[in-house]
Amino acid sequence: MAGRIVTIVLLTLVSILGAAGSVRAEAPDLGWLDGDLGQVLHVTGMIFVASAGSANEILLRAETAKFYPEREVADLDTLDVQVAPGEGRTGFQMRCDKGRLNLSTRAFVAEGHVVGTIEGDRQFEALWVAYDEAKGVLYSDDPVLIVDQDGRYRGGGFRYFVNEDRFQLEGGATVVQDL
Repeated sequence: MAGRIVTIVLLTLVSILGAAGSVRAEAPDLGWLDGDLGQVLHVTGMIFVASAGSANEILLRAETAKFYPEREVADLDTLDVQVAPGEGRTGFQMRCDKGRLNLSTRAFVAEGHVVGTIEGDRQFEALWVAYDEAKGVLYSDDPVLIVDQDGRYRGGGFRYFVNEDRFQLEGGATVVQDL
């Protein structure tokens, strides 16, 4: 009986903290499409590959895309993203409903139902995730669910430092306990 009360109290606390942390942050507006957009190309089955030498670093596949050549930016629908491990960098993969890619900087924002996997087979789910290639960080300031071999955790966001193979849960972490 005492164990059941502790479990109920823990679940109530997780629910309260989860509700308090459920304020949705907006995906970052990186200003890639401010002003005149110029020509728009509509693409079906877009594949973007960024490579160094003979190794593919980033592979991105989208069902459809609007490509703005003058801006080197694409708006993407239903996409898969893979960033391959390489020298001084771990990889990750994810899938999402839509996104925006800056082809010149290789940075992107993924939105919708974003699910992915990072180091240690750690899985994440969020409403938006951004990747800054220059800083080597995959991040979200939106509530996130993390699942790994030790359990399930909720946080107000996360930072995954790809070049350092380091993960940080932000905004207070709570353990999700299933009954």
